[in-house]
This record gives sequence, C-alpha cells and structure tokens, in this order.
Amino acid sequence: MEVSTDFRTRLLEVVAEGLTIFEIRPLLAAELERGVSREKLYQELLDTILLLREQGRETEEERVEDVADLMSDWVPREYRL
Repeated sequence: MEVSTDFRTRLLEVVAEGLTIFEIRPLLAAELERGVSREKLYQELLDTILLLREQGRETEEERVEDVADLMSDWVPREYRL
C-alpha cells in the first residue's frame, strides 16, 4: 500500500498550525492502519524533509524531523509508532 496522495499536504498543514508531534501522531497512525508499511511512511517523511530543506523552510523541516522521530527510538516507547 502506498502513502495517501494527500498525506504530505495534510502533514504540512498540521505542522504549519503548530500542532505538537503528539497531536500529529494520529495522522501517521492512520496511514499505518490503512496498511502503509513503516518503511514507506518513514521514507515519505524523509522525502518531505529534503523538499523543505531544498526550499529553505528550516522551521518546518525541523518540525517534520521531530515527527519522524515518532518512528524511531528517540521518543519514549509509549509514543512510538
């Protein structure tokens, strides 16, 4: 299963709204529940980070990096996806 075509748009919208990573977490969880693999979802986050870097959108880039941490060992186990 591929990541939803509007995932990046929705992600950037909630990042721009200033939601916390824990408020953004359900967006990622919904993709996983749809059957998207962790690898594909993580790759989409990395691709989004690179796009933001290319566009010089440092603040948003850092926020998406924080969101990507939800899929790593950088956050407590109970918050990981």
